Amino acid sequence: MRFYTADEVGLVKGVDIDAKVPFLEAQAAAAKKLRLEAKSKAAKEITGKASATVAADQETEDSTILAGVEIWAHSGIVSRDKSIQQMTTATTTEGETFVVGRKNGAIEAITKTEGRPIYEYVDPQFTSTASIKHNGRLITERSFVGIGATDEYFISCTNLGEVRYQQFNGNQDPILMKLPVDACRMRTHGKDRNVFAVGGREQELSIWDINTMTTGNSAIATYTKPTNAPLFKSKNVAHDNLGLRVPVWITDMQFLSDDTTNPHVAVSTGHKQIRIYDAKVGSQPVHDWNTVSKHPIYHILASHVKPELFFADNVGNLQQLDLRMGRVVGGYKGIAGAVRSIALSEDGAMVAEAGLDRFVRVYETDGMRRLLHRAYVKQRVTHVHWDWSVKDLTHDEIEQQEVDELWDNMDTFHNKASSKSEKKKKRTATAGVKRKTAASS
Repeated sequence: MRFYTADEVGLVKGVDIDAKVPFLEAQAAAAKKLRLEAKSKAAKEITGKASATVAADQETEDSTILAGVEIWAHSGIVSRDKSIQQMTTATTTEGETFVVGRKNGAIEAITKTEGRPIYEYVDPQFTSTASIKHNGRLITERSFVGIGATDEYFISCTNLGEVRYQQFNGNQDPILMKLPVDACRMRTHGKDRNVFAVGGREQELSIWDINTMTTGNSAIATYTKPTNAPLFKSKNVAHDNLGLRVPVWITDMQFLSDDTTNPHVAVSTGHKQIRIYDAKVGSQPVHDWNTVSKHPIYHILASHVKPELFFADNVGNLQQLDLRMGRVVGGYKGIAGAVRSIALSEDGAMVAEAGLDRFVRVYETDGMRRLLHRAYVKQRVTHVHWDWSVKDLTHDEIEQQEVDELWDNMDTFHNKASSKSEKKKKRTATAGVKRKTAASS
């Protein structure tokens, strides 16, 4: 299996994990390697520290280089100013391409096969100082909260509500749209990338279509408010039992259906809620689950195989929610930091996560939800992409491959018989030569 990660120092890395090497086996091999290195280091220790202590210290270190794991730098240079904040994929004339949004305001397209940059656009206003007070918070800098791309266009959104829809080749003027400030997340529709959803602090969920959107003055290259209504705009839930207004803080969203006319969307909030909106029913959520988490929920991912939703909070909990019952059916252990990105395998049998603890972990989604694989990527990850084009062997295929290798390395009976007859002929010929030599002497 292969993953691509984006991190805080501006690198896109590739991670190859051998599915045939289980995590426990890889961990045991790495621990054995550490013990051998510790013993050799202890033997050479001349600073006065006891050799046994040196070996013990070295052995207790967590192994970060596991068997069956290969990591390489795919693209980029180490630079905090070029930290990757958002990443998505698109199919362009160069094939499958990564489109990233960086901290310095650059939108960059990178080929997946070679890691070669093929496009870059930098918004000159992005790094300008901002001073906006909103909802009691002072916003001083811009950051990307979402990015999407098609084969010809990219669409980006900042925390100041600035939406840019622009061609890669620059033949047409970009569409610039201004939405409310303090946006937290923007996501494009999986089937139609021209449709996108936005939400944030005190900003209700709104869904827009670029093809039907109109702005104030198209002749001026500035961000202007749209003059038409969105495809869908949500309404807040009713007041709580004390008669107080429920605050709005949308942190992430996922489209649950292919229908863009009547969207069906799941939303997570910073107030520990997961809500389901159905445009056919109305503007208020059809489901409002506020007991699924004890902490703010920052990231969600809808399964493309089952009616399930994976969600992660700000303290490193990754859990699995059944959308039919609104009940948490399982969780995943061993995560030491907040999860920033979640990815699913093509068959939905495995889920990968990455975040602040610098690890990419792979779990099974059914049964005991065991940790199957782990890779240490050294930097804090902002996005993980599961490359479905790299196919893994199934369990039966792995067993068949092992059997085939065993048979290929095994000598056949004919080979053994022929080798024995050749050895016998050699011994007979050698004995005859010795007898002739003895007779002549």
